[in-house]
Amino acid sequence: MQTVLTCAEMRAADKYTIETLGVPSQALMERAGEAIADETEKLLRETGGRSVLAVCGGGNNGGDGWCAARLLAERGFETAVFSLSEAPSPDCAAQRSLYAGRILSKFPDEKFDVIIDAIFGTGFRSAPTERFAAAIARINASGSKVVSADIPSGLNGDCGTFVSCVKADVTVAVGELKGGLLLADGADVCGKVVRKDIGIRLPAVPSAGLCGADDFSRLFPARKKNTNKGTFGKAVMLAGSVSYSGAPFLSAEAALKCGCGYVQLAVPAEIFPHCIGKLPEAILTEFPSEGGRIRFDEEALQSLMQGANSVAIGMGCGVSRALYDALAFLLSEFRGTLVIDADALNSLSEYGVDILREKSCRVILTPHPKEFSRLCGKPLDEVLKNGAASAKEFAAEYGVAVLLKGHTSVVTNGRFSIFNAEGTPALAKGGSGDVLSGIIASLAARGIGTMDSAACGAYLLGKAGNFAAEEAENEYSVTASDVIAKLPRAVSFIARASSEAQK
Repeated sequence: MQTVLTCAEMRAADKYTIETLGVPSQALMERAGEAIADETEKLLRETGGRSVLAVCGGGNNGGDGWCAARLLAERGFETAVFSLSEAPSPDCAAQRSLYAGRILSKFPDEKFDVIIDAIFGTGFRSAPTERFAAAIARINASGSKVVSADIPSGLNGDCGTFVSCVKADVTVAVGELKGGLLLADGADVCGKVVRKDIGIRLPAVPSAGLCGADDFSRLFPARKKNTNKGTFGKAVMLAGSVSYSGAPFLSAEAALKCGCGYVQLAVPAEIFPHCIGKLPEAILTEFPSEGGRIRFDEEALQSLMQGANSVAIGMGCGVSRALYDALAFLLSEFRGTLVIDADALNSLSEYGVDILREKSCRVILTPHPKEFSRLCGKPLDEVLKNGAASAKEFAAEYGVAVLLKGHTSVVTNGRFSIFNAEGTPALAKGGSGDVLSGIIASLAARGIGTMDSAACGAYLLGKAGNFAAEEAENEYSVTASDVIAKLPRAVSFIARASSEAQK
């Protein structure tokens, strides 16, 4: 898993490396400048370019740019530097003094093959002032390829928001990845992200990481021959209503594709006759209902819990007090893993989240930003800007795992966060969340912990979505059923990672 740091953690790592480990700050800047120069040279050679403009601010990010420009000049490329600061930091000034090439007092009209963006680093938080905003606008309108030093200038390094920001083709993440490169609009302005280790060491265990297939390879080992369906657990789906009769099948079929031994699907009595035979692999159960929605029934819930390792609830159920009461009963009485999705989340928001505080089961919540806004009581704009931090705070307060869905999903238990960037805009379609809940319930039924179930579930959904979009040859025509059809391929992708890890 790749480390992902907050800006504060990155500053602490810089300080620790310099002051405790004794690595001179100029040595780190030389390494950062070399990493940026290497990626710039690679881009120049790919495009047949020769000329480079470095646009440098006055901080250490600017120093990295001055260093990269010097190294590229030494390698025979045509370089120039546009300096935006007359009062550079000491390290930036030292690098400026070493550069012997062209220094420009204004943004040039001439075209450069590549522009190195070294205006602001990860510490930048506000809107750029007029001069800096003008430089950012000129970079974006230049038509040149752009390499950003550590982070596109103007981007918030923690949450990925901005007022005015450079749009890069390549971002050279110095030391470790920062959350802002993955979250909100960060992924749309960073281009290709290349992480470069320059010898910065962490003083403490990081608080987040970016997952990949190899992080879940242990969850899909080769199966022993002497097994049966009970070996792999039972997942229960309590889902559906007259208004949303498809959601239960999306969840149940996804669960069946992801490795649990068997799936029990409980639907309201009104739609039960119409569901018979539609998914023969699932155990179909008629659940007491009223008005086309499930009603609270202790005996029926006790029956569902019998032998269940996981229960997923809420998909297509409709918001109701009865659903909330069923949720409260499961929280109190169930001993497995409870996956709370969709209208179960909305019912929590409507009738009170405090029932999460006292529980007998492990809990995974799977909200999208609007659902999470209602849960935590924060405005949607704030969730969109600071969702990762808000989710971590909520998970810690209520002792649950939260999977905050997005183009980069965040899974957190309040202590550690896992970012999942695997996925495609093709998943921005009704039914994707139902599929995700089924995947997670299936993994949890096999005894996999909440963080791994949620993070692996998000990764599998994203990978299957990518495969579906690849087959459709576009990101518009993919349906939730198409994604389910690609889950076996996604599981195989992780299983192959398992095989590679064992070699």
